[in-house]
Amino acid sequence: MKKLRLGVSATILATCLVVSSCGNGESNSVNTTETSGATKSKTTATVSPERPSKDDLLDGFNEALEKARASVGPGSPAMWTLSDDDTTIHMFGTVHLLRPELEWRSDTLDQAIAAADTIVFEVDMKSPEAQRAIATDFLQRGMFNDGRTLKDVLGDEDEAVISAAFDSIGVPIDAMNTFEPWMASVNLGVMKLVNDGYDPNSGVESVIEAEAIAADKSFGYLEQISQQTDAFDLLPEEEQISMLYETALLLDESPQMLDLLVDEWADGDIDGIANLVANPDGYGFTDAAYQALLVTRNKAWVPQIEAMLDEPGSIFIAVGAGHLAGPDSVVTMLRDKGYEIEGP
Repeated sequence: MKKLRLGVSATILATCLVVSSCGNGESNSVNTTETSGATKSKTTATVSPERPSKDDLLDGFNEALEKARASVGPGSPAMWTLSDDDTTIHMFGTVHLLRPELEWRSDTLDQAIAAADTIVFEVDMKSPEAQRAIATDFLQRGMFNDGRTLKDVLGDEDEAVISAAFDSIGVPIDAMNTFEPWMASVNLGVMKLVNDGYDPNSGVESVIEAEAIAADKSFGYLEQISQQTDAFDLLPEEEQISMLYETALLLDESPQMLDLLVDEWADGDIDGIANLVANPDGYGFTDAAYQALLVTRNKAWVPQIEAMLDEPGSIFIAVGAGHLAGPDSVVTMLRDKGYEIEGP
């Protein structure tokens, strides 16, 4: 049944990914004229396709959680080290928004950050170009531009579930009606998590970035905001709708589900993270979503990381934890190319 859904794993991962672009109202510099509407079907829906029940979704998640809990980590978030004679690269998996009270720092992590000449994130979130890019390459592409609306593409049963979810956080679905399903899903998920106490300003990147700016460190970035947007906007529309539906159906449970993922991350349990959000045979991913959200982006990052070894110095890379766990992780890809990497 997994291959019929985009759902839980992708929804959690999508929320954590895209909050780096929308959670703080910031994004990355990019120059693109690509729009998504030209490739979208103009059909409308009044009858919803068969969907999994809430119990089905929770059963699947609990099965993945049981597998995740079968492994344990060292007790702090994982970090990897790649080095040669004159270059040291630390790679650290992050969560883009966290509860402010969570303690996740370690002496080893702090030393790696302090020693770094350059901090590398997924995307630029501070430059003036980044501020402009969020309007053109994120928000604009998340809106219908072919005359349709969100309600037009939702079947009646889907709309009822999704409308009730938005009502539960005090936002009428009409306020989301210009958004494509993936954008509506991300907004719904982020708003629920923030209402429950998760804070983008407490996310790993936000904390590290503030310290790095104060220490006058240099910054680098692995991709543009348009590339992050591609991971969602270019998904088939039916998969986007499934993602939105399942986000809505499990909205009340989503903070606790992310709590469980964060527990695995804070323990440094890489196998646990892989079982929840970074496994092609795991729960809640279609092939297209897994490829778009993780594999394609990881493959694009590997040669950039290899090139960093050409310059002397110390580099600290902080990217979403899902990119550094599982069989198609950045770490696995680098090891498959013959690099010796310290870490799990």
